[in-house]
Amino acid sequence: MTRVLMGDFEALHRLGIEQILRADGIELVETTGDDVLGRLLEALPDVIVLDLDKDNTGELVRVIVHRFPRVKVVACSSQHPMMRVFPPLHYGEFYESDLDPALLTSAVQA
Repeated sequence: MTRVLMGDFEALHRLGIEQILRADGIELVETTGDDVLGRLLEALPDVIVLDLDKDNTGELVRVIVHRFPRVKVVACSSQHPMMRVFPPLHYGEFYESDLDPALLTSAVQA
């Protein structure tokens, strides 16, 4: 089972992402915006899902991919329905894709 740490999202955006991921049996671990790194150490997730629309997401991703290179990061935007996927062991390289339920699930579980 894939363990996913959910970052801080607006309520509706969070609800939609949670419903998509829970439908596929993914284990979700929640956190608040300021506690992502602390929860990462406690939860030991396979994937972290972050809100790409937040101002601090770029810096948070840089810290995660360098300190925790085996963790995949998926940053989702609700303003522009797309996601940016940072695969493990790529140290900041990413690919972009539409934010679609099947593509999100695939990105998290791949």
